Amino acid sequence: MGRNGRLAVVLLLFIGASVLGYSTSALAQTEQLSLQQCIDMALEKNLGIISKEAAADRAGLDRLDAWGAALPSLSADARYNFSKSYGPMYIQLPDTAYIGTDPGSRRYSTGIGLSMTLFDGGYTWFRIKQANQSKRAAESDLQDAINSTAYQVKIAYYTLLREIMLKKVQQDALARSKKQLEVTSSRYDLGSASLSEKLKAQVTVANDSLQLLQRENSIRAAEFNLNVIMKRDVAMRLDPVDSMRAQTTNEGLDELLRKSAELNPALKRSKDQMDAARTGVWMSKRSWLPRVSASMSWGWTPNTGSDWFKFKSDDRSYSFGIGISYDIFDGFAKKTDYSRAKLTEMTARESYQNDLNTLNSEVRQAYLDYDKSRLQLEVAELGARSAEEDMKLQQERYRLGASSILELLDAQVSLTQSQSNLVQAYFDLNKAIADMAKAAGGR
Repeated sequence: MGRNGRLAVVLLLFIGASVLGYSTSALAQTEQLSLQQCIDMALEKNLGIISKEAAADRAGLDRLDAWGAALPSLSADARYNFSKSYGPMYIQLPDTAYIGTDPGSRRYSTGIGLSMTLFDGGYTWFRIKQANQSKRAAESDLQDAINSTAYQVKIAYYTLLREIMLKKVQQDALARSKKQLEVTSSRYDLGSASLSEKLKAQVTVANDSLQLLQRENSIRAAEFNLNVIMKRDVAMRLDPVDSMRAQTTNEGLDELLRKSAELNPALKRSKDQMDAARTGVWMSKRSWLPRVSASMSWGWTPNTGSDWFKFKSDDRSYSFGIGISYDIFDGFAKKTDYSRAKLTEMTARESYQNDLNTLNSEVRQAYLDYDKSRLQLEVAELGARSAEEDMKLQQERYRLGASSILELLDAQVSLTQSQSNLVQAYFDLNKAIADMAKAAGGR
């Protein structure tokens, strides 16, 4: 089999594989989804977000518990007691000794008690403050998880759009190479083109066909990745309805840095954790001050069950007390608690400063990437138009015999590459905009 025959076999195999792949993919379920729909689906089923929501709910319960410690404690009780001794009971009376059995005794009591800590070195109120800070940190952590998931969906969605657009570029390239093969074959049959020119055109068609197959595989991989993020069946097909036409922004770097420092949830979480650790230092000083508590109670103890809830005045009793306590020696607990709290506060402060520096670096890099991508898009648009005009010129020159097949094939490759560069420029610009939005605390 000659070289022409082998190329023909390659083309037939590719066409057969393409038809089979198309038939198989046509049977798969395809769903048209916008970017916002994909984000909503990912947020609904994301396990990390569900766990962060639970953590925020627990922080809310901890805050309620802290407030409860600042309120007085109220209790009520009602008791009934019956006692009886088995065996003889001796009662000594004057000039008489009586022997009998114990008939048993019953006691009834009811009471209400109220107690409250009046002063504990500010521990209770610092605990409330720390609970509020921890609650805000948990909510910021949840928002950061939401923003991160939305960002992942954006990048995966834009990647799928890029691969679809690159497939269209390759389809156009294959159509041009096939058309050129027809022209070259006709000229070869007429004797105005050499066999080498025809073989070069056939090789170009085979290479473009292979590239198209690779683009199709890249689309499947992008769909797989997006489905994984959205917790869907990875075999489901996706048809994006949004485009990659990016919207420019007029915000400067200083404004972006200000917004990120104010709104970025990861940085807000870090700051709240630092504030909570600082509050913990004050809480550790509680044992350095005395504790004052007060209590009062009201109760009644009738002699019979029929008087249990009649509240007779002769059955009532009242009590009130106030106490003060101070730990003179507690086994070095004061020192160790304070030292641990200071170490935790120092670690949290350094962590916040590191997070702030990292965020500023990310914002600056995202802004530079956006500025560069915007200029690259302008260059890529000019390059694509220039390559298209050059392609038209080389086609006309080749038709007139003023240029060789190599110059025409180079123009075809240049056009395909410039169109691919334009698609990549759109992707880079959208990614830079997504990076800036995430750094500024948005989706």
